[in-house]
Amino acid sequence: MKHHIAVQVSGIAVAGSIFLGVAAQGAGFALMEHSASGIGRSYAGATAGADLEASIHYNPAGIAGAEAASVVVGSHLLMTSVEFEGSSSYITRGGLPVAGGDGGEAGVDILIPNLYAVVPVADSVAVGLGLFVPFGLAVDYNEGWVGRYHALESSLETININPTIAWQVTDRLSVGAGVSAQYAEATLSSAIDFSAIVGGPTGLLDGEGKMEGDDWGYGFDLGLIYALTESSRVGLSYRSAIDHTLEGRASFDVPVIASGIQALGVFVDTTGTADVELPASAALGYAQKLGDDFALMVDIVWTEWSSFEELRVEYDSLQPDSVTDESWNDTWRVVLGGEYYASEDWTVRGGVAFDESPVPDVEHRTPRIPDTDRMWITTGLGYQASEHVAVDVGYAHVFIDESEINLVSETGDNLVGEYSGAVDVFSVQVAWDI
Repeated sequence: MKHHIAVQVSGIAVAGSIFLGVAAQGAGFALMEHSASGIGRSYAGATAGADLEASIHYNPAGIAGAEAASVVVGSHLLMTSVEFEGSSSYITRGGLPVAGGDGGEAGVDILIPNLYAVVPVADSVAVGLGLFVPFGLAVDYNEGWVGRYHALESSLETININPTIAWQVTDRLSVGAGVSAQYAEATLSSAIDFSAIVGGPTGLLDGEGKMEGDDWGYGFDLGLIYALTESSRVGLSYRSAIDHTLEGRASFDVPVIASGIQALGVFVDTTGTADVELPASAALGYAQKLGDDFALMVDIVWTEWSSFEELRVEYDSLQPDSVTDESWNDTWRVVLGGEYYASEDWTVRGGVAFDESPVPDVEHRTPRIPDTDRMWITTGLGYQASEHVAVDVGYAHVFIDESEINLVSETGDNLVGEYSGAVDVFSVQVAWDI
């Protein structure tokens, strides 16, 4: 009996660590959608200042060339598909099967906004302000699915407030810097197998645990852009890690027959904290104009996910702390894109990108973040509607490699199967010169 209690309490602690780690796993579900014009090229050239206002996110040096005040408002619809297909080897303590389905369509559509404002304050200096969403997650499984003890609902919402300043040092060199105030809010729920405590077959006495937490974190970003020739430029940017101390509340739905365990100070509503770090990243971009009608662009982005080795959660009840082994890897994103200037008013865009997953193997893939490598195919159009107004639209289809999972929790539950999925992104923005 004591063994079963210890195992189940440890399992809920692990669930809490995964929840509070959601905000730390940006490469697994980092949101790239910060510019409708940029998405048309898969964000190739973004680090080299291809999108002036969106440079606030990609490379602050890019706003140095602003000739007039401008505002950009954009929105991005992400339509996400996440499907699990299990094998016959979902097992729990003693090798007993866990009954349940495959979880249904777990992907959730989300809408992501962005806002940028740029103001030149001197001949060679401009300031800007960006509001954008750097990370997000929405995964929701059916309540009776076979992996319910690992995950039911997972959601993450973030907002980054990013003031910047840039200086045109010479005709060829621009530098920029910014600071970020980032808010993160997350929610997670999962089923709890109380049969392991009071006895009986698995799945006949389920409860539920729900965790919520939020925090503000702070960081900085730096960048430079150098014009190699009149028709080519290179950009380099760095965005710092952001530390979060997420303060959250855990609540539990405990069946009456198992409620006696709460007298031990476990499975009771409580508060808790977890220190997590959103990783540092660096990017190198290049843009080359080819004659009057074409431009070719490249970006390479590195993210330091190797810093995410483990996550510790501390509860304010008698529930034990938990340590989750993540062992993530650094990741690379490689992008090639271009633009065709069809006329003075119309621009056609296209791009491809390879996006590497930080998840090292099937034992570290979780149903909350069933991440794997992705390939982006994108296109877009830009229209100069008037002297002061431009409209951009973009579309991306993200091909997600099928991925296997073989996850064993501290409760002994083993989830074995395969994930498949895809993402469609529809973006639109309007830019005004003031």
